[in-house]
Amino acid sequence: MADYRQKSRNNETGPSLNLLFNPKSIAIVGASNDLSRIGGLSIQFLQQHGYPGRIFPVNSKYREVFCLPCFPTLSSIPDPVDLVLVGIPRQHVFDAFKECADKRIPFITLFSAGYAEMSEAGRREQEELLRLSRQARIRVLGPNCIGFISPHESVAASFMSGLEMPRLITGSIALITQSGGVGNSLLTMAAEHSIGFSYLISTGNELDLEVSDFIEHFIVDSKTKTIAILIEGLKDPTRFARAADKAMRENKPIVALKLGRSDIGRKAAASHTGSMAGIDAVYGGLFKQKGICQVSDLDELLGVANLFALHRAPNGNRVAILSSSGGVGALMADLAANSGLCLSSPSGLTRDHLRDLSPALASIANPMDLTTQFMNDDETIVRYLQVFAEDKNFDFLILVLTLSASGKMARVAERIAALAPSLSKPMAVCWPVGALDRQCFRLLENAGIPLFFQPARCMSAVGHFVRYGMFHRDRHI
Repeated sequence: MADYRQKSRNNETGPSLNLLFNPKSIAIVGASNDLSRIGGLSIQFLQQHGYPGRIFPVNSKYREVFCLPCFPTLSSIPDPVDLVLVGIPRQHVFDAFKECADKRIPFITLFSAGYAEMSEAGRREQEELLRLSRQARIRVLGPNCIGFISPHESVAASFMSGLEMPRLITGSIALITQSGGVGNSLLTMAAEHSIGFSYLISTGNELDLEVSDFIEHFIVDSKTKTIAILIEGLKDPTRFARAADKAMRENKPIVALKLGRSDIGRKAAASHTGSMAGIDAVYGGLFKQKGICQVSDLDELLGVANLFALHRAPNGNRVAILSSSGGVGALMADLAANSGLCLSSPSGLTRDHLRDLSPALASIANPMDLTTQFMNDDETIVRYLQVFAEDKNFDFLILVLTLSASGKMARVAERIAALAPSLSKPMAVCWPVGALDRQCFRLLENAGIPLFFQPARCMSAVGHFVRYGMFHRDRHI
């Protein structure tokens, strides 16, 4: 199968993925009015999120689905169709593919499962679908996937439950995940913190389109600033390595979460998508060599990717920590050392500019203990941030807040949100006070300020961020 895939890919020049992500028309094979079925949810989410193109339900049992004319077959649709969503029992899928071939459909998203992840018979059937799609020059996403969303184009070609949210949040993170369920989790986690995506793709078993196809596309996509991937295994590591090299040249950071790192995890991955997860050390070595940020869990994947989406990585690792508590400043200093970050001293000019603001119990230093004086004078925190941002001894600012006095802190958050765009250095805020200041959190998130709730998470993310910047700098000197 691998030889056939490579030969076919080298000889084909199929349709651009732009058409997949921005189709002018979508047909749903297995359409239904029943919202407990894939064919019902897919249409509901397309309509709910404002898909601007034409929707063609296909099912011989119905004349109308969700107030749309329903066609008995694909061939009976009088207009061209750019994308077909297939969510029917496996035994009917091959016939649906033949209909797609006859109608010259450019793209299929195959939701149906029961292929390589289940048995050898399923693997052989998956290979037959690949042969048919190659012969017909159809590109296929899936099988065993939950589709994709393209928020900037209002395309929700999926049945993932997270799409019950009232609106799609646009952003500049392209997320590629081999696990549809985890992709859904990341969609909802991101929405909770006002983080948007340029694209979210569930690749499933990767019969045809695979992680590298999408990386290559997003490298040149103007809406995407960073690429996040959640993988169990790679179909073609050599091609992936070439794509990673191109991403580095174009300064499109890749953040990766590798599943199946343990023996039991690898077995679980093989039974999930039919993917051979491979040895973790090999993947780790590849990621390190190519400047890919390897993270360890979902929170970190989202946090690091969001940092890259909001800021350009600096060329150095010198971090300034400003905190409302001397204790948490010391904690952050310890964590900074663990992450390979340098806490350089403020310049003499910074000391001169802030001498009149220095609290009685603190001196101008790094970490800088702001105490709580700024709660009664929010202009104080503005001055500290402005002066530290101008200090040439620092590449990145971290502001740590430990207070939860909602009324006063809301005013502080408003000032920080207004100030952040004018700062000459990238900044993140760490606010470890639980959910008490949700209003304040939202002010910062909506202003595009990276926000963390745990000191260790914050410093780990910043460590990934600055190491990428230094790696990119060294590769291009």
